[in-house]
Amino acid sequence: MLRSYDVTELRAGMRVGRAVKDLDGKTLIKGNVNLTDEMIESLRGKNIFMVYIDVTPEDYKPTAASQDHLIDVEFMSCYRNCFSATQNIYYGFANSGKLDKGELVELLRAENIAELCDDGVKSITQIHNMKRDGDYIIHHALNVGILAGIMARWLEFKATQVGELVMTGLLSEIGKMKISKGILNKTDKLDDEERAEVQKHVVYGYAMLLDSPLKNLKNVLLGVLHHHERCDGSGYPSGLTADKISDFGKIIAVLDIYDAMATHRAYAKRNSPFDIIKVLYGDVLAGKLDTRFGVVFMKNILHALNGCWVGLSDGSRAKIVYIDDSRVTTQPIVQTTKGDFIDLNRRSDLTVAALLTANEAS
Repeated sequence: MLRSYDVTELRAGMRVGRAVKDLDGKTLIKGNVNLTDEMIESLRGKNIFMVYIDVTPEDYKPTAASQDHLIDVEFMSCYRNCFSATQNIYYGFANSGKLDKGELVELLRAENIAELCDDGVKSITQIHNMKRDGDYIIHHALNVGILAGIMARWLEFKATQVGELVMTGLLSEIGKMKISKGILNKTDKLDDEERAEVQKHVVYGYAMLLDSPLKNLKNVLLGVLHHHERCDGSGYPSGLTADKISDFGKIIAVLDIYDAMATHRAYAKRNSPFDIIKVLYGDVLAGKLDTRFGVVFMKNILHALNGCWVGLSDGSRAKIVYIDDSRVTTQPIVQTTKGDFIDLNRRSDLTVAALLTANEAS
């Protein structure tokens, strides 16, 4: 039987059940070999989040919900600091019309937002589970910035590109500072005029950045302007097609959708990551989202979900133990708190409802 293990859980002597491959399909470790310390060390820093290990049925024992993939105190402390810094940048820009580049650089320093991007597994889980008290726009911008840092690593970007992509995510909502709070905080359906005003936030943001110390960072400016464009020409503000949309715009488009759907708001229920992946996959198939960036993101999200605790649609709790990453729309195999294994691909009556918080899993 195969069981998925986080890289941090691997130990010398474990027998690899499936070949370990990188994003390009290159085999890093062959199947049916016993791990050595050197092999395990070689996986670190290569965007490999889990390995399938061949185990005996006795190794599968019911386990109590642990805190490994749940709300992390240190993460949330760092997140709150970054939220405050992001809010200062946004509100300062709104009040003065000027971007404080010093605050932005400080936010991007290694011990700040980079720390939130360091562990993709932890960050994805926290984004789903955390309470978003305060300004939703700031939360959304910060989360897209975090996802941008994770995505940049998955794409093996150089350091300069990583910083610029994170910056693009962080500033993707800056134009909304020019839109009235009455429209932004409206819980009822927006009318056509209000919707058109909200859609102008990308143009407002681009114009604001063009008149800022970042005006020469073309990738950042175009990423902010293009992140609601769609490859089939159905997006806004200009209805551009794929060949006219910047790569940063295409990437942030995927991340923006993911975080928006992961949000738990009074008028929008929290979606499970599998629900969101279905939507992203549909948009990729429909030609709305870029195939390369969409597939890289979805496949790595599935990697990150292994080992997470989830709530099922029948109210029970379970831990994800296996995901077939050869199909991005696959459902996981889970182990319930009673020790039962359920292949959700074979159960149309049962789905993952949500990732669990610490209180929900305990």
